[in-house]
Amino acid sequence: MENSLADTGSDTIEQQRMVMTIAELPVDECWRRLAQAPAGRLCFVEAGEPMVLPVNHAVDGHRLVIRTARETTLHRIAVGRSVAYEADALTPVTREGWSVVVRGLIEELTDDDELARARQLGLHPWASGLRDHFLVVQPWAVTGRQIEMRLVDDGGERDG
Repeated sequence: MENSLADTGSDTIEQQRMVMTIAELPVDECWRRLAQAPAGRLCFVEAGEPMVLPVNHAVDGHRLVIRTARETTLHRIAVGRSVAYEADALTPVTREGWSVVVRGLIEELTDDDELARARQLGLHPWASGLRDHFLVVQPWAVTGRQIEMRLVDDGGERDG
């Protein structure tokens, strides 16, 4: 999409256009956005095949906490494994949004103090039934990207 700005008083008219840009998010911003997201997708490999499970989460410092039941697929096959967790927010009309990926090890919380802390996070499972086990993703990598429309001209990117 191309826009022409009004004459600025000189003999030239500045030509500008909108373009999609992708920018990396700082780690602290990734955690802030994860804290605002209600859910995401937990990804891991089971029997040589990729598995993706939608789950809700809470952020506790720089860890993701998930609440589940002992006999769920998630608890049976994910605990003790390397996982990726992705959450995002997208606006299809403008094609803008963000995505954050956390990679780490998923473990069950068993320490009484940590369990008490997890219970205070306000994490309520969406699925019915007793969900009294807490899992935590201990991250080793956190990355994020912001996709947005930006106004640019021949001189490069502009603020705005």
